[in-house]
Amino acid sequence: MDVQKDSKKRLNLIAYVCYFFTGALITTLGLVLGPVSTAFHKDPGFIGQMFTLLNFGLFVPILVGGVLMQKYSIKSLLAIASAVTIALTVVLTVVPSITLFGFTVLMIGAAAGITMAVGSYLVVRINPDPKDRSSSLIFTDFFFSFAGVVLPVILGYLFKHNASWLVMYFLMSAISLLLIVLIAKAKFPTVEREVKSTDGTAVKEPWGKAIYYVCFAAFAFIYAELVFTMWLPTYLQDAVKLPVDTAALYVTLYWGSKATGLWLNHYTVRYVQLRTFLIASAIVGTASIATIANVPQATVIGVALVCFGFFNSGIYSGLISYGSLQVKVSPPSLISTILTCGSVGTLIFASVSAYIFSNYGLHWALNSSVIVYVFALIGIILAGSCSKAEELHGKLGL
Repeated sequence: MDVQKDSKKRLNLIAYVCYFFTGALITTLGLVLGPVSTAFHKDPGFIGQMFTLLNFGLFVPILVGGVLMQKYSIKSLLAIASAVTIALTVVLTVVPSITLFGFTVLMIGAAAGITMAVGSYLVVRINPDPKDRSSSLIFTDFFFSFAGVVLPVILGYLFKHNASWLVMYFLMSAISLLLIVLIAKAKFPTVEREVKSTDGTAVKEPWGKAIYYVCFAAFAFIYAELVFTMWLPTYLQDAVKLPVDTAALYVTLYWGSKATGLWLNHYTVRYVQLRTFLIASAIVGTASIATIANVPQATVIGVALVCFGFFNSGIYSGLISYGSLQVKVSPPSLISTILTCGSVGTLIFASVSAYIFSNYGLHWALNSSVIVYVFALIGIILAGSCSKAEELHGKLGL
């Protein structure tokens, strides 16, 4: 389980880029939606449905990530994911058809699923200490949000100056090239070694109800956040009447405050009980998202976006850590289960919210995220009410 210091630095950097890759793809869906719809002369609701292919592609590798990493080397998986992204971008540039677009988003979604699964695994694997794990997961998640800070500004500027929607996939290819460079000389830990070191009693340890509440909260949280970020640009342009570049800056404001929160909260969880941190953050997040969706005033939305981003920042990583601490020894299957539940939200958010948009309008498409976010808060409270983490790891200040 021990990893040399130099190797650990490179593995951490690879995990950061993996999260940045996935974040770049997911956080920009709302900004790409309009240009793609215009290019192919399709309704935004239709393109939103097509993004379900991306989410399905993302879901499958996360679901079977443990199996893939046991059968194939991590280096091979990342190399294939990067190569597929670059190759399909080239093909789509030459033949920009709606059918090929659907296939491309499916496969790039699968590439993002691989990077997400590998990135999460690496962080858990090289950080056995519970507090280090919580802090490292939150800090790694910072790079997911950092992508949401950088990419909307770049895309908003480029789209304002009539850049093609393909520029998004050029950027994804650039990140893929960086990942290929990083993994070239990296020494990855083997999954088999970790599995062999896990004794039978640890594997059979009962999970308890709190883990299932954590899984539900992870699903609801991811669904709500992705629906919110998908329809936020449209809401800002249609309901608040902001120009596209200003709307993009508001999206950046959200991801910027979230990135700031992740940066600070990876220190906070070392001193504040994780249960308290999760519940308090979710309460403030609920109030903020409800305000944004129902008070169409630019100033109010700006303030609420900062609050929502900051307090929303550490919830998902915190849930992964909190779930893993419900047992004495966290098996790989536990992390995979929580990630899979979160990925179900990723799988269905585009199609469900696009259906709501097409049948009930923008107001309810956005407010569906508010309703589901409330469910996430309830799941967190229920998990805290029957948690074993404080008993098992009480000396760690959980």
